[in-house]
Amino acid sequence: MLDPALFPVFLVGATALALAPGPDMAFTLATAASRGRVAGLAGAAGIVAGGAIWTVLAAAGLAALLATVEHALTVVRYAGAFYLLYLAWRTLRHLDAPLDSKGARSSWRAFRRGLVTNLLNPKIGLFFLAFLPQFTNAELSPVWLQMLVLGGIFFSIGTGVLIIVALAAGQAQAWLAGSRTARRALNGLSATAFGGLGLRLILVDDAV
Repeated sequence: MLDPALFPVFLVGATALALAPGPDMAFTLATAASRGRVAGLAGAAGIVAGGAIWTVLAAAGLAALLATVEHALTVVRYAGAFYLLYLAWRTLRHLDAPLDSKGARSSWRAFRRGLVTNLLNPKIGLFFLAFLPQFTNAELSPVWLQMLVLGGIFFSIGTGVLIIVALAAGQAQAWLAGSRTARRALNGLSATAFGGLGLRLILVDDAV
């Protein structure tokens, strides 16, 4: 199904991209640091789910179609940016909020935030539309099917990295949960990360 000559190159590239610090890692780190490892893992799951949806859209060609509609990408991108800025504002308003929020409600909220954040970043779909086809071979099987398989492998690698980030940040959060200063600092870090990601979507055209 996959080209054996191209697949090792894909694995190297996918691993390098997964390990490189970026918005997904920053979001997971901020969530786990301010809300604990369970919320961090839930946020990472939301990110992966959003990215998987964009992979399916890219394989179906819908991401390319979206890019041809005037202002469509800009509208979606700005919606994502303002959502992240809203999260930053909410976090800043509650700097003293308890760090230990491991209930189902908190986890669902973290998952939803990760999902919405990635769904409202159309550059992710365009990235996969440009990245994945390079490692496909139309002579072996349908390109869309190969893109889905490669996308699944890519997110499997990325998920492993985000899990490690969430667990590490969550452990640090557990150590500092009893300190009011640490609580304010970690919530402030979370707000800064959300705000920075939102501004990045607004100011950087190629933000992914």
